[in-house]
Amino acid sequence: MTWFAEPVFAQSASMAAVSPEQCLLEALRRVAPDASVASVRASCAADAPPTPAREAVAKHLGSSNASPGSLPIASLEGPIQRRLGEESRLWFERVAFIAHRPNYALPFAQGGNLTGADALSGQALRQAEFKFQVSFKVPLTAPAGPGEPELLFAYTGQAWWQAYQAKRSSPFREYNHDPEVFVRFRSEIPVLGWTERLSSFGFEHISNGRAESGSRSWNRLFAQFEFDRGSDWWLSLRAWWRIPERAKTDPAQVGGDDNPEITRYLGNGELRFGHIGEKWNWDAMLRPGLRSGGKNAVEFNLSYPTGFNQRARWYLQYFNGYGESLIDYNRRIHRLGIGLMLNDWY
Repeated sequence: MTWFAEPVFAQSASMAAVSPEQCLLEALRRVAPDASVASVRASCAADAPPTPAREAVAKHLGSSNASPGSLPIASLEGPIQRRLGEESRLWFERVAFIAHRPNYALPFAQGGNLTGADALSGQALRQAEFKFQVSFKVPLTAPAGPGEPELLFAYTGQAWWQAYQAKRSSPFREYNHDPEVFVRFRSEIPVLGWTERLSSFGFEHISNGRAESGSRSWNRLFAQFEFDRGSDWWLSLRAWWRIPERAKTDPAQVGGDDNPEITRYLGNGELRFGHIGEKWNWDAMLRPGLRSGGKNAVEFNLSYPTGFNQRARWYLQYFNGYGESLIDYNRRIHRLGIGLMLNDWY
């Protein structure tokens, strides 16, 4: 899924000294009445002067003289390459919010063993919820060639909504914020039949925004490596190190560690791998507890085109283990959700 406005890179040879908006307006006056919007944009983009960002995009995609609007995204080999091609092209858009992780809504998500702020105060919870995720990233620097750094900001929000608690105003049981700042490097390194496409290194803060006994948060540094194989297989390995916090002497303290044993339950990394088919897409996540007494989690996702929207897919998610949400990080949760996905990982 991508969100974007009108392109800002458009210029033509005859309009080199004017703004892209002026170029488009002038082109609209000159073209035939039956001309398409795409052809008007192309007339302004065709002769745009080269820039380091444009050259980096073309170099990465293997097209030295292609304009960003005509880059051969669909012909790229692997799923990660295709995703990077779409992201590079969006650098030239006025508003470049790019999908980061999957965006989805699960109107029916049946769980078990749930807790939350209401449960902490002794109130009953419904085990059926409305779960959704919103995730985007914003490139802070231009697309770069292999081995050169790109800086990005990303945000992911996950919500667990007690939508079917009508008698209690349908409160949100939990909401997790996950902002990230990271630098990534594109590459083409063969590894055991796979090709490493991306290496990312950054910082993220994960919090549920609550106070006192309901507060959960932690900060961590991470490294992530992404691989693909052929045109349909992908794999992502993410490892993290928790930034230590001082222990609390009183749970009501504002500062200090809200969840001192969180690495026991969420570990120090996770593996994701998936397959993109003609219709069916699936992926799986494994988060092993490698330390003594460590816990684990698994997740399986399956999607299929809706048929009524090019991007939207029917979506099924199954989770079993620890760390589905921060408020439940130390409780084993099993959940099955059904709904819509607006974009996949790749």
